[in-house]
Order: sequence, then structure tokens, then C-alpha cells
Amino acid sequence: MRSADPAILWDTIRLGLSKQLPEASFKEWIAPCEPLKMQDEALWIQVPSAAAKLWIEQQLPEEFTDALAQGNLADLRLEFVVSGTPTAAPKPSPRRSGTGPAAPVEPAVSFPHLFNRYTLDRFVVGPGSQLAFAAAKAVVDNFGKAATPLNMNPLFIYGGAGLGKTHLMVGIGKGLLARDPKLRVVYIKVDNFFNELTVAIRAKNTEPMRKKYQQNDVLLLDDVQTLGKMERTQEEIFHILEHLLQHGKQIVITSDKPPQRLEGCHERLITRFKWGLTADIQPPDFETRIAILKKKLEEADFQGVPAIPEDVLTFIAHKAKGSVRDLEGFLTRVIFQASLIGVPPSLEVAHAAFQGQSGEEPMAPVSADRIFRMTAETFNVSHSDLLKKRSRQQAILVPRQVAMYLAREIASLPFTDIGRAFSMHHSTVMNAIDSVRERMKRDPEFHRMVQALLNSIH
Repeated sequence: MRSADPAILWDTIRLGLSKQLPEASFKEWIAPCEPLKMQDEALWIQVPSAAAKLWIEQQLPEEFTDALAQGNLADLRLEFVVSGTPTAAPKPSPRRSGTGPAAPVEPAVSFPHLFNRYTLDRFVVGPGSQLAFAAAKAVVDNFGKAATPLNMNPLFIYGGAGLGKTHLMVGIGKGLLARDPKLRVVYIKVDNFFNELTVAIRAKNTEPMRKKYQQNDVLLLDDVQTLGKMERTQEEIFHILEHLLQHGKQIVITSDKPPQRLEGCHERLITRFKWGLTADIQPPDFETRIAILKKKLEEADFQGVPAIPEDVLTFIAHKAKGSVRDLEGFLTRVIFQASLIGVPPSLEVAHAAFQGQSGEEPMAPVSADRIFRMTAETFNVSHSDLLKKRSRQQAILVPRQVAMYLAREIASLPFTDIGRAFSMHHSTVMNAIDSVRERMKRDPEFHRMVQALLNSIH
């Protein structure tokens, strides 16, 4: 039976978080928090400031969800309250009333409640996520309809950490429930499935667990890249997928690698992963990063935040290009740092936040020469040919246009300075950069190549 003592519950959650978060992050965000009370199946946690509450709810939902699952507390709600703020009773969790014959016990929570902002309408689409988003929307729109020529079951979404895979996956589940609230939709991470299975194996009774997942209409299986060393987990997941596919149930899977690169996975499981549609998510380009920041600031949590100047958004978008999570985290840190010292967000605050987060000097520029040399090396052309050779051949023209785009994207060089480096008029530079941006929108391979080059230079 679960303890009702807030201190014991919080210690369990803290232990799980300590295993996931870097020591500095744990000390900064988790250590100052204190348990207050248990009320209506919710554990109230006191945080030291409004900015800390914003950071925890915006940046750590997946870490808290994992800590709850690993502590066998998946059905426990968390309510964060700022120190000195009166607490109000939380809204009780909705419960479905069962009808008809008794069925195996379903998972207590369809979605972790900390994922409340993961909806499709909040997902900002860019060139690197168009296919994945279109597939997610199609799964929702076509659910329950007659078979379509394009099989999207399972939908397998892959990409680097923090790019929005879980956001899309949960958004699909919420979109389906909005269309039909009677659907049985379950979300589970592979690591948490493994922990649940371990308990069932110790009890020598795994059949109820298998049936629990087989009875769902929609299965959302997160982070399958960790399956490689889990022999028994692979076997159980295979039987669950096989049953759901045979009965026409929808499956959505995420991974940081495509199916064919999942090391240690049984071939029959990889085959099931590849049956439907595989879609990747790439890091967002500069324009998409700006759009993500502006969309973020429209959320209710940011309504009381002072206006963020355009130059601050541009600085954040230039510095945080690895993932959406990095981008949103940097924005939240700028807001946190500004509130901490009692000033409006500014470029100076953003510089200090960046240096405090990365240890790097924020104003250290990337030289144009470095950009041009690395572009030339990537395209296997000489540095002098890239800058001086007058040619309309693709072998020179495309690398030159990419170098101009990167000089603008990374170093924010004026068009006239870029033109001077290539002995060209600034209007020619503007046209070249527009050409690169347009090609990135319509050519995913070209987009991936330019994005990888951009990340390697910066």
C-alpha cells in the first residue's frame, strides 16, 4: 500500500530525479523544493519562486514522469506551489466508469498529467518536422476510417533528444481521445515497462500485464532505443504489438534511431516497427526556432512575463540550436535570471544566462573565415575556389550559396560584408541565401546536410 506521508513520497521522487538529472541541475531546481501535504491524491510541492515553478513544469515533465513511474507512483498527481502562496484544492483526476463485463485493470493514467502542454496545436512545424507532423495529424484524422493506401500503423517517429518526439506522440493520443473519449489510450516508456515487467516476473505472473496492454485501442511506446539489452522485455513487447496489429489497433513508437539501426533488437521486432510509416525529426532551422519561441510565449504560463525584445529572441535562437528542449530551456532561464535580479529581460541578461549555463563567452564570434573553410571542406572544394572562382556549376555554386547562408545564420554578418568576401553585390547575396532557404524547405536531405554543417561549425 502506498504511503500517505508527503515526506516519504517526495523522498522517493527525489531519488528518481537524482538518478536522471546532472548534480548541478538537481541542486538548483530540486533540492530547494519541500513537500507540503497530500490532498485528493495530489502531492503538493513548495518551490522557492514563480520562476522555479515555471522551470520545473516547463523543462522537467519527462524527468518527473519517469521518477513517478520508477517509484510505482504513476497515478500520483503533483501540484507545485510558490512559497507563500495559498494552496487550493486540485481538480480530481477524471475516472472512467466501467460498463459491461469486468476487464483486466487498465493503466491508472492514460497520459502523465505533467504532459498537459503536449498537444498537436502547440507543435511548431518546420522543414525538419513536416513529415512527422503530417503523419501524426493523419493518424488522428484517419483513425477508424476504412484502410488508406498509406499504412501508418505503426507510426515510428525518430530523432535526437529534445526535438519533440514525445510531444507528437502524446499529441496523437490526446487528439484521438478528443475525437472519441471512450478510446483506451495508454502511454508507456520502455524503461518503465521493463521495471513493471520485472515486478511481474518476480511475482511469477506476467500474463495480466500483457493483457493490460493488449486491451488498449492505442499504444504509445516511447524510447524503444533502450530495448537492445532487454531480452524478455522485447519478447513481451513483440506479443503485445502482434496482438494489437492483428486487431487493427493503432501503435505509435518513438526512438532516437531508425528501426534498422536499433542495436540488439530481434529482427522480428524490427520488422514490426517497419511495417507502417517511419518519419524523422531534425533540429529546427533558425526561422522555426524563432517561431517556437514566440509560440512558447503565448502559453498561459508566460502571460505575466515582461515582453521579450526581438534581439533577445534572436540571440536565444542563434545560441540554442541543438533541440527544442534546449531552446525552450534557454528562454526560461533568461526569464528566470531577469526575475531573480529584478530587471526586464534584455540582451545583457541573455548573455549572462548563456554564460552561466554553458560556461562559454557569449559574445565570442565565429569568424567568417572559419565558416567558409569548413563549408569548403564539407563540399570538397578549395577555399580559394569557394571565394573567388566565378562559376555557375553546381560544384561551386551550391557550396558558395551555403557558405553565404551560414555566414548570415551563424555570424549574423551584414549582406554587404558577405558580398565583399565573395566580391559580389549584396543583392546577389540576398538572393543566394533565399535560394538556400527555399531548397531546405523542399529538399529534406539538403536541409539535413546544411543543418549538420551549421551545428558542427557553431
